Amino acid sequence: MERKIYKELLNWKNTDMKKPLMIIGARQIGKTYIIKEFCKQELKKSIYINLLDHPEIVKIFKQEINTLEKYNRMKIYLDVDIDIKNTIIFFDEIQESEELISSLKYFSESDEQYKIICAGSLLGVKLRRLKSSFPVR
Repeated sequence: MERKIYKELLNWKNTDMKKPLMIIGARQIGKTYIIKEFCKQELKKSIYINLLDHPEIVKIFKQEINTLEKYNRMKIYLDVDIDIKNTIIFFDEIQESEELISSLKYFSESDEQYKIICAGSLLGVKLRRLKSSFPVR
Protein backbone atom coordinates (compact mmCIF):
# COMPACT_ATOMS: atom_id res chain seq x y z
CA MET A 1 0.00 0.00 0.00
CA GLU A 2 1.67 3.23 -1.10
CA ARG A 3 1.01 6.35 0.91
CA LYS A 4 2.08 9.94 0.51
CA ILE A 5 3.41 10.02 4.06
CA TYR A 6 5.96 7.33 3.16
CA LYS A 7 7.67 9.82 0.84
CA GLU A 8 7.83 12.31 3.71
CA LEU A 9 9.39 9.66 5.95
CA LEU A 10 12.00 8.95 3.27
CA ASN A 11 12.70 12.66 2.94
CA TRP A 12 13.28 12.91 6.69
CA LYS A 13 15.58 9.87 6.59
CA ASN A 14 17.56 11.18 3.64
CA THR A 15 18.01 14.72 4.92
CA ASP A 16 19.14 14.74 8.51
CA MET A 17 17.10 12.67 11.00
CA LYS A 18 18.59 15.04 13.60
CA LYS A 19 15.25 16.40 14.76
CA PRO A 20 12.67 13.97 16.06
CA LEU A 21 9.82 13.43 13.63
CA MET A 22 6.33 13.75 15.03
CA ILE A 23 3.33 12.33 13.16
CA ILE A 24 0.04 13.81 14.31
CA GLY A 25 -3.30 12.45 13.19
CA ALA A 26 -6.69 11.11 14.09
CA ARG A 27 -7.06 7.68 15.65
CA GLN A 28 -7.09 4.55 13.50
CA ILE A 29 -5.81 6.08 10.24
CA GLY A 30 -2.67 3.97 9.86
CA LYS A 31 0.05 6.07 11.51
CA THR A 32 1.52 3.12 13.41
CA TYR A 33 1.29 0.78 10.44
CA ILE A 34 3.11 3.07 7.99
CA ILE A 35 5.83 4.02 10.49
CA LYS A 36 6.47 0.37 11.38
CA GLU A 37 6.68 -0.50 7.65
CA PHE A 38 9.09 2.39 7.09
CA CYS A 39 11.30 1.26 9.98
CA LYS A 40 11.30 -2.33 8.73
CA GLN A 41 12.05 -1.44 5.10
CA GLU A 42 14.42 1.52 5.44
CA LEU A 43 16.41 1.16 8.65
CA LYS A 44 18.77 -1.40 10.12
CA LYS A 45 17.24 -1.55 13.59
CA SER A 46 14.18 -0.13 15.26
CA ILE A 47 12.62 -0.17 18.69
CA TYR A 48 8.85 0.20 18.99
CA ILE A 49 7.55 1.62 22.26
CA ASN A 50 3.81 2.04 22.73
CA LEU A 51 3.45 4.20 25.82
CA LEU A 52 0.02 2.71 26.54
CA ASP A 53 1.75 -0.66 26.92
CA HIS A 54 4.70 0.74 28.88
CA PRO A 55 3.39 3.05 31.64
CA GLU A 56 6.72 2.55 33.41
CA ILE A 57 8.44 4.60 30.69
CA VAL A 58 5.91 7.39 31.26
CA LYS A 59 6.85 7.26 34.97
CA ILE A 60 10.56 7.37 34.15
CA PHE A 61 10.13 10.56 32.14
CA LYS A 62 8.15 12.17 35.00
CA GLN A 63 11.13 11.81 37.34
CA GLU A 64 13.11 14.88 38.39
CA ILE A 65 16.37 13.76 36.74
CA ASN A 66 18.15 14.86 33.59
CA THR A 67 17.04 13.54 30.21
CA LEU A 68 20.14 11.43 29.64
CA GLU A 69 19.48 9.59 32.90
CA LYS A 70 15.82 9.10 31.88
CA TYR A 71 17.01 7.66 28.57
CA ASN A 72 19.44 5.32 30.34
CA ARG A 73 16.74 4.14 32.75
CA MET A 74 14.42 3.53 29.80
CA LYS A 75 17.09 1.32 28.19
CA ILE A 76 17.46 -0.65 31.42
CA TYR A 77 13.70 -1.07 31.73
CA LEU A 78 13.43 -2.27 28.11
CA ASP A 79 16.56 -4.40 28.52
CA VAL A 80 18.07 -3.12 25.28
CA ASP A 81 21.39 -1.61 24.29
CA ILE A 82 20.58 1.02 21.68
CA ASP A 83 23.11 1.58 18.91
CA ILE A 84 22.35 5.27 18.39
CA LYS A 85 23.84 5.45 14.88
CA ASN A 86 21.83 2.53 13.50
CA THR A 87 18.68 2.36 15.60
CA ILE A 88 15.50 4.36 15.37
CA ILE A 89 13.21 4.66 18.36
CA PHE A 90 9.49 4.83 17.59
CA PHE A 91 7.40 6.21 20.46
CA ASP A 92 3.74 5.49 19.76
CA GLU A 93 0.91 7.14 21.73
CA ILE A 94 3.35 9.89 22.69
CA GLN A 95 0.47 12.02 23.99
CA GLU A 96 0.64 9.85 27.13
CA SER A 97 3.79 11.67 28.28
CA GLU A 98 4.12 15.45 28.18
CA GLU A 99 7.52 15.03 29.81
CA LEU A 100 8.76 12.80 27.00
CA ILE A 101 7.48 15.32 24.46
CA SER A 102 9.44 18.03 26.29
CA SER A 103 12.52 15.77 26.32
CA LEU A 104 12.57 15.78 22.52
CA LYS A 105 14.44 19.08 22.75
CA TYR A 106 17.34 17.32 24.50
CA PHE A 107 17.47 14.61 21.83
CA SER A 108 17.44 17.22 19.08
CA GLU A 109 20.19 19.35 20.60
CA SER A 110 22.43 16.48 21.70
CA ASP A 111 25.75 15.81 19.99
CA GLU A 112 24.57 12.23 19.58
CA GLN A 113 22.51 11.45 16.49
CA TYR A 114 19.35 10.09 18.13
CA LYS A 115 16.80 8.92 15.57
CA ILE A 116 13.30 9.31 16.97
CA ILE A 117 9.83 9.12 15.47
CA CYS A 118 6.77 9.87 17.56
CA ALA A 119 3.11 9.32 16.76
CA GLY A 120 -0.08 9.92 18.60
CA SER A 121 -3.72 10.77 18.35
CA LEU A 122 -5.26 13.89 19.84
CA LEU A 123 -1.68 15.09 19.99
CA GLY A 124 -2.53 18.58 18.74
CA VAL A 125 -4.70 19.19 21.78
CA LYS A 126 -1.96 17.97 24.11
CA LEU A 127 0.75 20.04 22.38
CA ARG A 128 -1.19 23.29 22.74
CA ARG A 129 -1.31 22.72 26.51
CA LEU A 130 2.45 22.20 26.90
CA LYS A 131 4.38 24.91 28.67
CA SER A 132 7.73 24.15 27.08
CA SER A 133 8.90 24.25 23.49
CA PHE A 134 10.46 21.39 21.57
CA PRO A 135 12.03 21.14 18.12
CA VAL A 136 10.46 18.55 15.87
CA ARG A 137 10.11 18.22 12.19
